[in-house]
Amino acid sequence: MVDDIAKLILDPNGPLGMNEGFFQNAVAEFGGFILGALVFSILIPVMIDARQSSKWRPARQNFGQELLLLHVAMGETLLRFVRTPMGPARVRAADAVDNAYRAFPALTGLYGYALTADISREVNDYMRMLRAVRDWTYEAAHPEDVGFLAVERRLKQTREMFSQANREFEDVLDVLRVNGFADVCWKPEMIAELATAYDATHRKK
Repeated sequence: MVDDIAKLILDPNGPLGMNEGFFQNAVAEFGGFILGALVFSILIPVMIDARQSSKWRPARQNFGQELLLLHVAMGETLLRFVRTPMGPARVRAADAVDNAYRAFPALTGLYGYALTADISREVNDYMRMLRAVRDWTYEAAHPEDVGFLAVERRLKQTREMFSQANREFEDVLDVLRVNGFADVCWKPEMIAELATAYDATHRKK
């Protein structure tokens, strides 16, 4: 079989009519083309990504450390909100949650230059859950604001959104390669308290 293919290629009177030297040069050129394609399409992007990762790692570490503080602050303001009775104080507590939420996109904008697509995706998933939590606090403090209920809310709210936000935050830290989740995560008893408060606001509707 191999001999037949060789004769087909190298026979001067055959359909291809190549001599052995020309065939060897063609194979070498083709091999060089394939190797070059591999280098440019695979190895070089990997090298660039590794270099960029090393270059931006300090910024990503700083970003992660700041997120740790914001996650704690968000949890504290949520607890203050659910423990505040209805009235002006509860409205102010909801405003504090809103302010805590707005710190996240502001911080992410500052470090946007150092974030990869994977990091940005995880941060976006986390912030979407925080947005749902923030919207819930506003609605619970302003039940009369029908316009907000009809127009502003774009994310589904459930009693699981608190634990989901916590898990999404862990994913963010993982992709950033930042430790500390165990120290700042929302504990099960806190999540249970938030979920109970969520249930209470929905029973009133």
